[in-house]
Order: sequence, then structure tokens, then C-alpha cells
Amino acid sequence: MCAVSLNFHSTIAKLCYEKFCSLPKNGKPKENEWTILSCIILEEINTFEVVALGTGSKCIGHDKMSQYGDVLNDSHAEVVCRRAFIRYIYESILSQSSDKFIFDTDTHTFKLKDSIKFHFFSTHVPCGDAAIFAKQNAEDFGDLIKDEDFVCAQNVLKRKGDTLDDMGKKKIKLQENTNDIFRTGAKCLKSDIKQDLHQKGVDFHVTGVVRTKPGRGIPTLSVSCSDKLAKWCHLGVQGALLSIVLSKPIYLSSVTIAGGTPYNEVAMQRALFNRLGDVSLESPYCVNEIVFGQADLQFLHEKTHEKKPCSSSIAWFQGDNISRQVEVVIDGRRQGTTKKQLKTSGGLKICKRDFFKYFVNVIKHFKIKLENIDPLDKLSYKEAKLNAKKYQKAWTTLKKCFKNWTVKDESFLDFYLHI
Repeated sequence: MCAVSLNFHSTIAKLCYEKFCSLPKNGKPKENEWTILSCIILEEINTFEVVALGTGSKCIGHDKMSQYGDVLNDSHAEVVCRRAFIRYIYESILSQSSDKFIFDTDTHTFKLKDSIKFHFFSTHVPCGDAAIFAKQNAEDFGDLIKDEDFVCAQNVLKRKGDTLDDMGKKKIKLQENTNDIFRTGAKCLKSDIKQDLHQKGVDFHVTGVVRTKPGRGIPTLSVSCSDKLAKWCHLGVQGALLSIVLSKPIYLSSVTIAGGTPYNEVAMQRALFNRLGDVSLESPYCVNEIVFGQADLQFLHEKTHEKKPCSSSIAWFQGDNISRQVEVVIDGRRQGTTKKQLKTSGGLKICKRDFFKYFVNVIKHFKIKLENIDPLDKLSYKEAKLNAKKYQKAWTTLKKCFKNWTVKDESFLDFYLHI
């Protein structure tokens, strides 16, 4: 993995903070709340711009999942951001003004311009495997070791108007803790042989396993962000449906984590790549190289012990219609939308149902033929995903490397559009 300068990661962070600040206040954390912010940044000829953004830290239990594809199961920032990015791709493909994706009339697929790269940013390491590492790993924080002491030190400096750079000048010393690890709330799958021991210190967690995110009361079926990012690093961030209309998967070139938060590159490498062993995927899928790093800029609404988690999420994507680009998500639905209103007002712009609608629009507009699917009004979401045969084959191979994954009722995929 090649290295890049700290300036690169800090430039990425600064762009993401500026984009977040430019959005309306609705859905943002209050002074006593924290959230996680994730963004995808487009790079072209040494220019950078944020094209997708997500915030949030919530998941719904499996009892609240919808069979109509109109509810968002996972509202963690990384997932919301990636879904906003998928919507950005659809908008770019259908937009008359965008030149990012070029249609090949011979293959009837879209090709991303060769000059474009995409970078990922988040204000916290992804939950799950990447969040498990020794607390004595503090080279990025000087002498700071304990996470709770680190938070307290940050808050003291913030109240005095200082920055992280001032920490060295003030020579803050904290006692080392060489026999403990950072915790993650994500749980090992019950079907997995390996389980957390929950013993003191370094024996609290096991590493290298697929985990599900915690929920209030009813458990979730959403795997951790470490697991999802590992999947995206191997199969691309575009997902199954878009793989049908894109000539190649879209891979991330780098991952940047915000400053002022515990970070360990070895744990990131393990979680996203090394734990899967030697993965052999057929073209166009591959194990792509990715750059990891940490910025030196902190997030204003970072997680601390003094704050409570923000209940809402924000999804934003770059597009032509500004009024349609921002959504606030609460409990898996658009803010202000009840269960009864879902069928009339529709789901989120980043939900499965809307993605399916846009996919069908692309297929119809560009006269792309699906194998054994005609007419389109007989097409279910599940059948559309299965039509992505190369993607599904690669995903089957990758799941064997994970050794375990959550199993969801396929009835949640078996819905239709009223065309």
C-alpha cells in the first residue's frame, strides 16, 4: 500500500467538514449530541469535491424491516454515505449535464472516466473488527493512551480555544494502559464458532469475525461497517444493480479517518483485507490497493462520553436539483413520514425501492437488455439483483472468505414496481 502525505488526508477532512457545515441545520446534532460523518470525494485532475455525504449511528431491529424496500435498515454514516453515492451515480448517468460516466453503445454499459478517482472519509474508524486494537497504540496522539482520558483532555483544550497541536506544547502526560483494547458494540454472529470472551483487557474481543450492529431491544441483521467496507473494497461500492450497467466496479482509492480519534492502520488492514486471506476474484473484480491514513483535523460533533448520540441521520448527494439532494432519516424513514404514509409519499431517495426505480429508468432509457427479463413490469427487485451474474459469483466467493454472514428472509427482496 503506497503512502501519501498528511496534507492529503487533512485536505480531504477539510472538504468534508465544509460540505457538512454548508448543509441545513435540520438533522444535525445539537450541542449535547454526537454523530459520525462519512463522505465520498471525487478526484479529477488534482481537484477534489464531495459528491456524497452521510451521518448517523443508528440501526433498526429486524422487526421493523419492510418487505417493500422503502425503509432503511442501517443508518450508520458509512452506509448512508455509500447509498447517497449510489444515488449520485444514477443522477450522473441520467443527467444531461454530467460527463463523469460515458455510455458505450457497443457494450451498452457506462464507463467511468479514466481520470476520476474516489476517496472515502469518516470521523470514526468503522464499527466492528477495525475498531478493535490495543489502547497503547497512541503514536498519533503523543502520550495519550486511555480513550476516556483522551476525550477529557480534548474537551479541556477546546474550552480554552486550543487545538490538538497545542497538546504537545502543554506536555499533557497520561498513564499508559498496555493491557487493554478498544471496544466495539458490534456482536459476533451467534452461528460463529469464535465468540467474544468478554474477559478483562485484551481478552475481551476476538478479531477477524463478521459482526452485527447492536440495536435497542430487537437485534439487527445489519453487519458491522468493517464488514461492509471489506465487501466494498473487493466488490466495489456500486452494488449489484449498478454492476449490470457499469463496465467495471467502482473502487475506493483511499480511506481517511478524522484526527483526534483512536486509529490503527494495522487493524484497518486486518479488517478490510488481511482477515479474508488470498481472495481470488474473476475479472472485472479484484483486490484493489487502497491508501489508509488519518487527518489532523477533528470533527466538531465527534463522539465523547459527555454527549448522547444524535437520533437522526442526514443523506446528501450531488445533483442538479438542490431541493432533492438532502434527506433527514429517523428510524429508517424520511423525517415526518409515518408507516401509513410510506405507500403514498414514497420511501427515502436512498432506499432499495427508489434505487430499483432508477435502475429500471436507466434500463429503459438506454435500451439495455436484461437476460430472460421481458417485460420490465414483471421484474422483481430480487430478479434484477440475480441478473448481475458476475457480481453474484464474486460475492459468493467472497462470502466463503468471510466464513460467515447474516441470512435475511428473501421475501424482503421480492417486491415489484408499478410501472
